[in-house]
Amino acid sequence: MLPSSSASDIAWIGSVQRCILFLPGLLVGRLVDYGFFRIPFVIGSILMIAGTFLISVCRLYWHFLLCQGFMIGVGCGLTYAPSATVLTHWWNKRRGLAFGVASGGSAVGGIFFPIALRELFPRVGFTWTLRIMGFIMIFTLGMANLCLVRRLPANKVYRKMFALHVLRRPAFSVFSLSCFIVSFGVFTVGGYIASSAVSYGISSNFAFYLVAMHNGALLLGSIVLGFFGDRLGAMNVLIPTLSVVGVLTIVWPFCDTIASLTVLSILYGFLFGAFNALGLIPVAAMGDIGDLGLRLGIINTVLGIGGLCGPPLGGLLIETSLRFKAVGYFAGGVVFLGTMLYILARFLAVPKLWAKF
Repeated sequence: MLPSSSASDIAWIGSVQRCILFLPGLLVGRLVDYGFFRIPFVIGSILMIAGTFLISVCRLYWHFLLCQGFMIGVGCGLTYAPSATVLTHWWNKRRGLAFGVASGGSAVGGIFFPIALRELFPRVGFTWTLRIMGFIMIFTLGMANLCLVRRLPANKVYRKMFALHVLRRPAFSVFSLSCFIVSFGVFTVGGYIASSAVSYGISSNFAFYLVAMHNGALLLGSIVLGFFGDRLGAMNVLIPTLSVVGVLTIVWPFCDTIASLTVLSILYGFLFGAFNALGLIPVAAMGDIGDLGLRLGIINTVLGIGGLCGPPLGGLLIETSLRFKAVGYFAGGVVFLGTMLYILARFLAVPKLWAKF
């Protein structure tokens, strides 16, 4: 659809969508604290559905950026933050598993939608393929609007909308910084593994299924590692898994065969499931329940900024002489740096080495 656009330009569309998915969290999370859950969720659902139908008539770069990047991004942001906050209302002891199952839904979508798009394109064309996706989203988001409901009462103490007193807690401040740094690199492999495979002479058909394998492993990892997060502590699982993710990110550019890329895609997807399922769990233990939406909003905001800048920067690094090696070195390095700060945040929260946290 966009043959004249560079990899970096196209990456901006997904990065803007990912950024805006997380960015409204600071505002929407606070609104959920005050009891306004249903309104942003309904508005977000409408924007996502409308944006999908509008993509079917997009032809120019700025059309896709506006509809997919901004419109669907805002819709995702207005639904994601309330969902994450309300989920913590219903689960305490098994919160990691609950988040794993819920976040695993994104992996299911990551498997289903690309395969559906690939099969429908040659049969019904681009326009009707996107319309069919829109009708599917009407059903799924309609079910979500009917089923999701908050359990805990709204916060009756109306503090400032953007009161940043929560940052006075050293553990939460360092944790926020670590999430910001990790987000610069942790989304890179999933975004560029198909492109790297094609650059090594592997067929685009197989490269497409690498993404499906990545998402399938992500689904399994979200559930399994979410379960272990409940048993051992979310941070205790996040730290070692992110360390291995950093290693895999650096190794990724050297995988130039079908076998090596398949193994890396599955391993990376499985281990990334820890970040997918447990990334927000520590926030619940770093303050009062009345400010939980605000704290989740802050984390979502910093994740959004990092997710916005990381992939396009990777697209620029691809154009250097080191190609994908430059991307792997940079992304793996920032994941390692963020993991070091995770360790610091964990010991600021609970100084004991073997404590569950």
